[in-house]
Amino acid sequence: MHRLLLACLILLSCSLQARQLVLVQGYLGNSASWTDAGITSLLQHNGWQYGGEYHANSSGVGLFRRGGPLPRDEAARGNSFFLVAIPTEAPIVRQAYILNAYLEDLRQRYPGQSLVLAGHSAGGVVARYVMVRNPQLQVDQLITIASPHLGTDIAELGKLAGDSPLALFAPFMGANTLNRSQGLYSDLLPEMPHRFLYWLNRQPHPDAGYFSIVRDWDSPINGDLVVAENSQYLENVQALRGRASSFIVPGSHALNARDGQLLLDLITTRHAPPVTPDVAPRYFERI
Repeated sequence: MHRLLLACLILLSCSLQARQLVLVQGYLGNSASWTDAGITSLLQHNGWQYGGEYHANSSGVGLFRRGGPLPRDEAARGNSFFLVAIPTEAPIVRQAYILNAYLEDLRQRYPGQSLVLAGHSAGGVVARYVMVRNPQLQVDQLITIASPHLGTDIAELGKLAGDSPLALFAPFMGANTLNRSQGLYSDLLPEMPHRFLYWLNRQPHPDAGYFSIVRDWDSPINGDLVVAENSQYLENVQALRGRASSFIVPGSHALNARDGQLLLDLITTRHAPPVTPDVAPRYFERI
């Protein structure tokens, strides 16, 4: 009897300490972006369970695994990660509306457990917007990877192309994504008054651990040609000055295995991990 009680207490303790990690892809990415970069396999190799993939349709939100919907009473135990299907060409607010619906469902499935968001590129901005607009979610940690927190000149080029005659011919050239993405490009324009990111970066951000994984412009491995290094630092968000930490991981704008290792360190230790030769710390204050 005592052994049974002890086993129940241990199981309850593990359940309460479990963490739920949600991986949010960036522009033109999908849930496979995390798998292709080797990040999901790294998580599983280190004891994180695949919890399923969220989808939304006219009937609502559903969590799917092994090709079918996952009943509410079939929840993973221990640390788990989840993938999401979101319309990455849509404006930030629309993407965030769908992501928030997923997170609310996840909160109901795993009440009282720790929630961590990791977002790549524009997905990091979407995740941060969800936190700002829905502090009741009580997100424990936000980790962004190569995200344009101060905007990107690429969005400006996309807007210019969308306002030019090129937009009329885009559907006939197999490039209709240019037209579908105009709202998102507007949201990711470089920060200045009356623009979306200027507003977002000055809103109160809930208490959480804020970390950004940054690409060094001079990286020996290609470097990021999509988002300027300065824009990727969460410390440069006005509302997060003095509250965020950043780490440089070599590479291009795309996800890579080094991102996965640092992500794993961050969600395991819940604070800045030890620095390795592949991960350089950088604490940057915008002037």
